[in-house]
Amino acid sequence: MKTLYSFVIICVCVLVVSAQDIYKLKSSKINFFAGTPLEDIDANNTKTTSFLNIKTGEITISIPNKEFVFKRSLMQEHFNENYMETAKYPKSEFKGKIKDIESIDFTKTEPITIVVEGMLTVHGIAKERSIEVTLKNNAQLIEGVSKFVIPLSDHNINRPQILWEKIAENVQVSATFTYEPYKK
Repeated sequence: MKTLYSFVIICVCVLVVSAQDIYKLKSSKINFFAGTPLEDIDANNTKTTSFLNIKTGEITISIPNKEFVFKRSLMQEHFNENYMETAKYPKSEFKGKIKDIESIDFTKTEPITIVVEGMLTVHGIAKERSIEVTLKNNAQLIEGVSKFVIPLSDHNINRPQILWEKIAENVQVSATFTYEPYKK
């Protein structure tokens, strides 16, 4: 409840700031891969919500864990019940800020690489992260692409001994976000 309350407060604060500086998520795709040579374990999520303030560099991202879709329903069931415990931890979140925001020109159309620093909360455990993102301005849209690794142990996600050969210790995450100007 505290996390939801914090997210609502951030969203309200975002709405008060000038709309020209605020972008909201238009579309997204988050993919994770936690497979090994014995098993492909991957899922996609397109139900993320996010706001980006290009003036301050602040960004909030909320990912509903139950919305990850797997190729096999049994994997999805195990993910929700045994690993992510989505009834207890319904969302993963990132709250951070773009590093050196004052030096970034969001009007340029060629891709630029930025660093976003903040807290990533997964499975109820918050960890500081520094994530590289490639940004591109495309006709009033800001597109971002990122790839990074999340160690399961950092977020207290158990990897059963019986399945250690099938589930990787580190999850490979790929994220694609498209932001559009926020209109009140």
